[in-house]
Amino acid sequence: MKKRRLLIASLACLGMLTACSTQAAHEDKKMDDSSMMKKEEQKTDKMSDDKKMSDDKMAGKESMKGEMMNDGKPAPDFSLEGVDGKTYKLSDFKGKKVYLKFWASWCSICLSTLRDTDDLSSQVADKDYVILTVVSPDHMGEKSAEDFKDWYKGLDYKHMPVLLDPSGKLLEEYGVRAYPTSAFIGSDGVLVDVHPGFMDKAGIESKLKEIK
Repeated sequence: MKKRRLLIASLACLGMLTACSTQAAHEDKKMDDSSMMKKEEQKTDKMSDDKKMSDDKMAGKESMKGEMMNDGKPAPDFSLEGVDGKTYKLSDFKGKKVYLKFWASWCSICLSTLRDTDDLSSQVADKDYVILTVVSPDHMGEKSAEDFKDWYKGLDYKHMPVLLDPSGKLLEEYGVRAYPTSAFIGSDGVLVDVHPGFMDKAGIESKLKEIK
């Protein structure tokens, strides 16, 4: 009888141990399943965030591409006073192409082409471009601002704006190393081309038609 009770007690303990072990294994499996689900959710969230970032980046590039019609970098902006006393800002001409001519009073090639530049300037009213010229007093052999203004009064050019760059900053920003130098800026504000040396009227008009 005693042995029977011991046997029953042993079987009962074994059953309890088996049940506990099964329950523990079940709990461990639930924890593993929960952990895996959490990892999958995190992975899915990360993929979703990465895709959103990629989409936003692509949208930004497309937006910039839509705004930039020409290849190149934005032209350096400026705000300069002309010999006529007016202030000229490049940003004011956004939406129009800009021909920017760098020249000097001592440059014979520059002087020989000023008539063409003035003629082009007289025709801009019905055109999609503007003509601007830049002189840098006290730089690269140019006169002082006052001496240049006095000298320029003796010339008969009534249409082309002559902007004064006394700091010489534009020479550096536009990479001007010789006179004359022509810079072509698109209607999107992009610096499309910088051409050192002589350009005739036909060449300037052709380039302005070529850019957007």
